[in-house]
Amino acid sequence: MHTDDGDWHYVPLGPETEADRAKRRPFDLTELRPIATVAVCELGTPSPENTAPTVAMTITQCVRLSDDSLIRLDMDRGFSSSHHGAPPGAPISWKQPLDELIAEVLVLVGSDDGDDPDGHPWDELATAARTRGVEVDAETLSRLPYQVLLSTEVVALFVA
Repeated sequence: MHTDDGDWHYVPLGPETEADRAKRRPFDLTELRPIATVAVCELGTPSPENTAPTVAMTITQCVRLSDDSLIRLDMDRGFSSSHHGAPPGAPISWKQPLDELIAEVLVLVGSDDGDDPDGHPWDELATAARTRGVEVDAETLSRLPYQVLLSTEVVALFVA
C-alpha cells in the first residue's frame, strides 16, 4: 500500500483477529533437542557452460530436532559429474547401487582434512547449530544417527 508520505508498507489482506494472534508462538528452540544429523540430497543445477551431459546434486546438512523439524546448518556440499566422449544422443546412465550413492554422500560431507580422511567436521557442525540456537556440542552430534535423505528426483536419476 502506498502512504501519503510516499512510502510503501505491507497491509494484511484481511483483518487480524485476536484468535489469529493467539495462535502465534515465538520459535523457541530451548524446548527441543537434537536427535539426528541429516544430509538432504537434491538435484542441483549443472554449470551452463558445460556442454557435456552433466548432472549435479546438492547436499544440505541439517540437525533434526525432537519435533522432527530440520534446522539448516548452511554447510552445504555437493558434486557435479559429466560424461565425456559420449556420442550425441547416446543414452547416458548415472545409475549406481543405493549403498554406493549413500557412501559417496558420506564421503562428501566428511572431513576436508587430508590427515584424517575418515573424520567428520563435528566441531563445525556443532558451532553452526549453536549459531542457529540449537544447544549441542560436537561429541553429542557425533553420537546421534546420521541420516541421508534422497529426493525422489535423486533416487530416479541415480539409484539402480
